[in-house]
Amino acid sequence: MTPGVPAESSGSQALVPLQPKPPPQSTVQQSQPVQQGEKPIITLESAVNQKRVELKSAPKPESKGKLEKQADEIKPRPRPGDLIEIFRIGYEHWAIYVEDDCVVHLAPPTEGIGARSITSIFSNRAVVKYSRLEDVLHGCSWKISNKLDGTYLPLPVEKIMQRTRNMVNKIVQYSLMEGNCEHFVNDLRYGVPRSQQVEHVLMEGARAAGVVISAVVDGIKPKPEGALFAS
Repeated sequence: MTPGVPAESSGSQALVPLQPKPPPQSTVQQSQPVQQGEKPIITLESAVNQKRVELKSAPKPESKGKLEKQADEIKPRPRPGDLIEIFRIGYEHWAIYVEDDCVVHLAPPTEGIGARSITSIFSNRAVVKYSRLEDVLHGCSWKISNKLDGTYLPLPVEKIMQRTRNMVNKIVQYSLMEGNCEHFVNDLRYGVPRSQQVEHVLMEGARAAGVVISAVVDGIKPKPEGALFAS
């Protein structure tokens, strides 16, 4: 036993290795997972990265108007049996939606010259066409317009589709006042051939005719005798 050395440290005492000093802590700390109950540590690096993400994701002022315009142009997708109202120059063309962006509608027997013209609506014959909606629009605006649903109960969709498909490629009599494209699609959806375009024109015509007749009647009424000496 070596004098001056305690008994418990004699014999096989191991030398204790020196521990390396930890590196100096950087002023920029890495993000550490936040344990429950602890406050998150916001480091300089994470704050800068978050700011970069916000700047990239924020819409530019000049593109904001474009985004709003695109949102306004989004239309609900038609369902089979829906009626499509197409706003052409001077009148509305009508079609019935079938599937896969395709519709059935009345068209002139020859879809060449005049197919886009208002003069095509004065033909006395029409062919029932199965077409892509895009090809029928010719750049015109459109909307889903089942506006007679509050007046008539639509037929079951299966029956509407069966009646519609049975009419494809058939030549039918066309009449602007009694059998136009709006009469056609309303008959397929409701079983009632009706055209509010025609009804509106007739109503306005009757109103205008009433005004003219009233003016004519007022003009031919005999004046009172006292009126002859009024001047």
